[in-house]
Amino acid sequence: EPVAQTAAACCSLVELVIRSCAFGAPGRSERTKAFFFRLGPGGVPAPAADGVRELLAGHPAVADSRLVGDFVYVVREGTQDASKGPSLLGGASVQEWELKEFLTVKMVKQGFAPNCIPAVRFIDALPCTTVPFTILHVFDALFSEVDRGRTGKISFQEFTDFCRERDLFSSTASEAHDVFFSSVSRPSTSCYLFGNNNDMFQTQDFEVSKNELKFYEFQKLLTESGIIELTSLPDQGGVQAPRASYFVDERVVDVVLRRWFSTYDADADGLLHFDEYTRMVADYKLNFAVCQEAFRRLDKKGLGGLDLDEFRALLEEADILQTGSSVHKDDEIGKLWREIEETQTFLPPSRVVVADARKGVAPPRPEGALRFVCISDTHGAHRQLSSRMPAGDVLLHAGDFSMAGGLEEVVDFGRWLSSLPYAHKIVIAGNHDLSFDKSYGGHHAKGGDTDAKAVRAAFAAACGEGAGVVYLEDQEHTLEGIRIYGSPWQPEFGYWAFNLPRGAALAEKWGAIPEGIDILMVHGPALGRGDAVLPSLKHVGCADLLNEIQARIRPKFLVCGHMHEGAGVTFDGTTHFVNACSLDEQYDLVYMPLVFDFPIPGGARKS
Repeated sequence: EPVAQTAAACCSLVELVIRSCAFGAPGRSERTKAFFFRLGPGGVPAPAADGVRELLAGHPAVADSRLVGDFVYVVREGTQDASKGPSLLGGASVQEWELKEFLTVKMVKQGFAPNCIPAVRFIDALPCTTVPFTILHVFDALFSEVDRGRTGKISFQEFTDFCRERDLFSSTASEAHDVFFSSVSRPSTSCYLFGNNNDMFQTQDFEVSKNELKFYEFQKLLTESGIIELTSLPDQGGVQAPRASYFVDERVVDVVLRRWFSTYDADADGLLHFDEYTRMVADYKLNFAVCQEAFRRLDKKGLGGLDLDEFRALLEEADILQTGSSVHKDDEIGKLWREIEETQTFLPPSRVVVADARKGVAPPRPEGALRFVCISDTHGAHRQLSSRMPAGDVLLHAGDFSMAGGLEEVVDFGRWLSSLPYAHKIVIAGNHDLSFDKSYGGHHAKGGDTDAKAVRAAFAAACGEGAGVVYLEDQEHTLEGIRIYGSPWQPEFGYWAFNLPRGAALAEKWGAIPEGIDILMVHGPALGRGDAVLPSLKHVGCADLLNEIQARIRPKFLVCGHMHEGAGVTFDGTTHFVNACSLDEQYDLVYMPLVFDFPIPGGARKS
């Protein structure tokens, strides 16, 4: 009480030196820990950022944290760079309530009341600047706008109401529904990408009332759909750039602007006065003159201060804020897809079925045909598929049979292949199969564990002679007159294997594929064909591949993987585009094998 009274009487920040026992076993000598306090509501001391950060640093799952207002934003171990795979510390699996309990225990020991403990929110990365309004505040402003029940979570009804009011995710009647359920970490289904009436995998639909978006999921939805983005500024010829710059979709920018404006409108009179303007110029290091004359020029309405519209104009002129519609902010691939989309034919797929051996759903194979069973992107989970593999003649695997091409996982995959009853097993590599790319030198490699020559030799030995395993890499293979061609390349994707830049390099690979191929196996999909990513539904496939397929090669089937969300089939009237991914975007085994029958040329099946 004396401390609180002194703090309330003297200043808004008080340094309290608290003597406490060191964390750990009883009996250790006491040490002095300095914590800085700010005054909370009613003059009650509340923890400041340094103290909370120090306490959370003691948890093995916490990589970093920052206290902002009533929330502490936490970056978990293993989430800073998703391309590096899961953390050995299990940081990505820790829950908000666990860290809240951890923090509560520590802070109560330091003398804080339980109602002073900040809530925990997860974030992928903390802003590198300490300006008063950061990307965290942008996310919080929108989250608070949608969370109208103030529950700390966003219900399906709240989300769809907000989307309807703001005209977000409205290109189809079900888009908001699909985006919501893909963001709550539920298994996605082919209906997200191919229509609600064509959920060929028949995965479970989840009850609306039991699903809610947490802050972490919501901020990922905003960034992955392009609604919010922390932008990089171009070189300004030696002129100092602002300390932060954001893209905010025009349809929600008013929500962000109101919160941002209130950060500087200290007297809450709806105007940004000269002293408040001066503070903002200093915070963001803006190239604006700090004088009354310059300020009067910005005050175009002569109100004695900047209103919300003039504040926005200031942000845009300073390159702190960029606005527009996220749908028009696509990269070149998105723009190209919009140009050709109307030329594309989408017919109901007629020759491909889902086949789960446990249910016996595959129809009988017709006489004079070979049955092809398609899988892809098993990522080391191939043995989970064993009981589900339907009967057939030929297995096609379109790559990513491993997580990183390590010796042990590749050898196990080879042994599994050799154990399968198919007469022929045709395999290509994918971007995760590092050891099969002889030129790979990226940071995912693990020394000798991914040495191309050694791992390939071990794979061949594990498959064994006479098992019918064929590995294709820019090669053709013929089975009973049916021509099959396999190629592992895809447009550049992170720092993985078999990457080539879009344009001439990839076009050369596709141009080498002979005409008249019956079945084409590639790892990455063609543009617009099983290549959309959730939640933005942006297309990431290869335009040159699509052009070669439809204009020259014209195969009956294209079998691919790579984009887990795109699992399923589309048909353009000539080619069935089969995305045969087995795992969903959460790396859970969700999708069953896809099966098609191909008539043997001449009609008589050979022995």
